[in-house]
Amino acid sequence: MIDVLINNVWTKMTQDELQVGSDGFAFEAGLYETMRTMDFKLIFLRPHLNRLFSSALKIGLKIQYSFIEITEMLEKVIDNFPAPNQRIRILAVPDKLIVYTSHLNLDPIIYKGVSAITVEAQRNMPEVKTTNYHTCLSAAKKATVANCFDAILCDKDGNVFEGSKSNVFWVKTGKLTTRKKDVLPGTTRQMIIDKSPITVHYGKLKISDVAGIDELLLTNSGSGVVPILKVDKNTIGDGTVGRITRELMDNYTGWLRDEFI
Repeated sequence: MIDVLINNVWTKMTQDELQVGSDGFAFEAGLYETMRTMDFKLIFLRPHLNRLFSSALKIGLKIQYSFIEITEMLEKVIDNFPAPNQRIRILAVPDKLIVYTSHLNLDPIIYKGVSAITVEAQRNMPEVKTTNYHTCLSAAKKATVANCFDAILCDKDGNVFEGSKSNVFWVKTGKLTTRKKDVLPGTTRQMIIDKSPITVHYGKLKISDVAGIDELLLTNSGSGVVPILKVDKNTIGDGTVGRITRELMDNYTGWLRDEFI
C-alpha cells in the first residue's frame, strides 16, 4: 500500500488505484503532474504547477487549493518518504487534490543510450496531461515488453509525435528540431527550447526518415535528457551518443544544479 495525501488528509491506496490510464484507477477524470526531487528538494516546481493550473483552466477543472497550499502538501509527502530522490505525482480531479511519491529509481546506464519502439497511437488531448492515459499506458507497456525505454507515438501515416512518457527531439546535420504542435508541452522540453545554447527549430519527422537522422533524444521530468541509439531496427547515427545530445545532457545537469543556488 502507498501513503497518499488526499485533500491534505493521509490515507493508503494501491498502485493500481493510483495508476492513471488503468482500469483500476480510483478517481474521476482530471489532470496529473509528475516531478522529481533531489536531496528532498523539489525540482522545477513552478513550471509544473503553472502547467497544472493552466491545463485546469483549459478543461474547466476547479482546483480548490492555491500554489502555496499545494507546495506545502508536496513538502509534507516528501518529508514522509525516506529516499532523497523521489518521483512525485499530483492528481487533480473534481473536488480532490491527491499527492503521493515513490523512489525515483533512475538507472544511470540509460544515459549511455537506450532503444525505443514505435507504436501507432496518439493522445486524445496532447496539450494537457489528462488522466485519460490509457493510450500512453498501453504503448508504454509494449515498450517494456520489448525491453525498450519508451514507445514513440506515430499516426497511421508514420508521422512522429512524442513518446508515451516523453517528448522527442532529433538532430540532422547539426540542426536540433522538435515537433511544434499536437504534442504535450513538456516542462523539460520547454526548458530546452528556452535555455539551450543550440537553437531549437520546429519541424516534422516521419518513421521512414529516422534512419537518416544523426541523433535522437527523449526528454521528461524524471529522467531529463535521454539519448536514443536505436528505434525499432534502425540504428541512430553511428550508434553512439551524439555531440549535441551530450551537450544538452550536460546543460540539463547544470540546470538541476542551479535549482540549489
